[in-house]
Amino acid sequence: MTTNTCKLLALSLLALPACSDDPATDATSKADSADPSATTDASATDAVPTTGDTSDTDTPTTGPVDNGEEPGPPGTDLGEDCDAGDEAFVKRLIPLMQGRRPEGMREVRLLVSMITQLDAIGVDGRAVLARGLASGDLYLRRWRQFIWEQLRINRVEVKSNYNCYSVPNGPNASPDLAAFIRDNDALNTTFGAKFSMADVLESALRLDDISPIYRADMFARMARPLGGANISQEEFEVNARSNFGEIFESAYLGRRSGCLECHNSEESVTFNPDPKFNHFWSIPGNFERAIYGDAKGRPEAELYAAFRVTGFLVDKNGSRPWGMTSCGGFDPGRSGDILTDKGYLGGDLPAGQNLFDVDPLLKSGFTSLAADGLTLEDNLSVGPDQALAYLTASNLVNNVWKEMMGYPLTLAHNFPRNEKQREILQTLTETFVAEDYSLRALLTEIALHPYFNAEAPDLCDTSTAYFMAPVFEPYAPTSADPDRRGNGVGDRVQRFSAWVLIESAMRSMWWALPVRHVSDQDQFPALEFLRDQGVFIKDAQNGFNGVDFNGLLSWEDRIATGDDPKLGGACTGPLGQECAMYEWIELMLVEASKTPGTTIRDLASAIKDRLISEPTIDDEAELAAIAAVMGLDPATKMSEVDTGTLEDATRRFVGLILNTPQFMLSGVPSRDQDPANDPAFAVPGTDTAALCDQLAPAVLADTYSWSCGPDGVKISK
Repeated sequence: MTTNTCKLLALSLLALPACSDDPATDATSKADSADPSATTDASATDAVPTTGDTSDTDTPTTGPVDNGEEPGPPGTDLGEDCDAGDEAFVKRLIPLMQGRRPEGMREVRLLVSMITQLDAIGVDGRAVLARGLASGDLYLRRWRQFIWEQLRINRVEVKSNYNCYSVPNGPNASPDLAAFIRDNDALNTTFGAKFSMADVLESALRLDDISPIYRADMFARMARPLGGANISQEEFEVNARSNFGEIFESAYLGRRSGCLECHNSEESVTFNPDPKFNHFWSIPGNFERAIYGDAKGRPEAELYAAFRVTGFLVDKNGSRPWGMTSCGGFDPGRSGDILTDKGYLGGDLPAGQNLFDVDPLLKSGFTSLAADGLTLEDNLSVGPDQALAYLTASNLVNNVWKEMMGYPLTLAHNFPRNEKQREILQTLTETFVAEDYSLRALLTEIALHPYFNAEAPDLCDTSTAYFMAPVFEPYAPTSADPDRRGNGVGDRVQRFSAWVLIESAMRSMWWALPVRHVSDQDQFPALEFLRDQGVFIKDAQNGFNGVDFNGLLSWEDRIATGDDPKLGGACTGPLGQECAMYEWIELMLVEASKTPGTTIRDLASAIKDRLISEPTIDDEAELAAIAAVMGLDPATKMSEVDTGTLEDATRRFVGLILNTPQFMLSGVPSRDQDPANDPAFAVPGTDTAALCDQLAPAVLADTYSWSCGPDGVKISK
């Protein structure tokens, strides 16, 4: 873990102050938060902040500024950019968009060529490439898995609901199912064919509208409430409602009732009307008031009453939302509420409330928000339906940004700390909504953001290495060094998220992917390995995307030998093909043996090319390290080594590279590589022509005239 990461983690924990006895004396209205400059006067500039901000622990005792003021570095004031180029862009984009490593420099050069040729005919080549890679089976698998974890779908035990979330019934190959859910109420409508949430997840990605997933998931998760032993039915009901309600707040709204007393869209203990002192930048809109009835929230029993289970979940004999099968049946009636709590969510709910009262509100919000945008009154009030939809959209946008960039645009209370974070979050949310909740549009916007492809500081012609606004490490302005009060490329370096890291290794070597979900009766292969890498397992094991000692040991234990870890899932193979008869290592050795004079160094270069897109071997120190790991002189011809010794040596080197920061970390790709260093041999399916045949149809489709050949792609208008 880097020093910056450790500092950010520590300060993030300290950034949530205890609520004061009288927050109203410390907080300022949301109208001021929306436009701090409108309320700033001469006296405020020199005043000590009155927001109780000492609890935010942002300003060190030996800090660079007086009274908590946090100016940016010269680079951020000038709006400096420094792009790393098309090769770095491609290397960054592929793992994050499709959950795999590039197929070596041949693929990188092929996609760079597409960008260059598209730019030459007046088209934004990077935008076309980003949208093109946001399609196909790899994209669907990668982002279906991401959404799964955002919704906190359990993988094990009673809440996993395997038949609902992992067994498709058929209508997942087209967008029709998702469109039907989008356009219809949950109650008294039927799609006309059997389907499960597994179908909804994929159909919505094909429709490129995420909203049907969130509406259907509310009901699907209800089919498997949290169990309990030796408790009364009333105690069970309280626990079940609380569990579903807390998940709804965190996975949908990005809010927590316990935080609203001190931090909500209208006020915060860390707000100051002077933007130079302000540490709280909410998106304009009284969202919490619209949903909870009060900006500071309301009693959880009233809010969570909407998630009634007893008398509502009746399974086989109940109504099925949109006709969804394998995901529970429900009684839309008003009887059976054993707690008789008054329900409130976006307004008073009728007695005997249930999710059929909530879905129309969410449907209306998604529809009106996409059609007309966010409607704000002069007092910043928001309709409850739009408030529900907007917070859900904004929360997903923030999590997608975090997945692509490594760090969120908010602190732990889910509000931005500085103006630039808010600007990015608001702009991306508006794009996402305007594009009908298009994940492809959102991913493309993030990929085209200047911070996505920033160059390393030693190659960046800027006034400071920390030329970006503090959106990754938001506490940078407290640095005693004025040149370090912004963010640099190192601040966005992070370990790839667990599924990207694991599947990148498996797909590169053509090993079996992990099992992702099993029925209650089946064993879960490699469950401990997935847990240790940070995969979300269940509510009690959330998973963490970071580098820790236990995770590194677990990874090394499974991967360091360079042998198939046998994770028990689907097979892999060349791009566009499901399965390979042999591992990549085995076929690489066969192809290498066909090239006269191939040396151990050439094999090491091919492995580096395959795993980290860096075939170059620079110096004698690296050659010495290769010799030590492989147990062979890099200058030795492979024909002079027996096959068993050769395969063992290559597997050891593969295991080493899979454990390097270059493989595990995202944020700074390898430097541009000299084509002269590319491997002279390629495994079938990974040569330029084969890659072009797979990638050109996805990226260029029927929009452009193109042709593929051994030398790459040719594009014309």
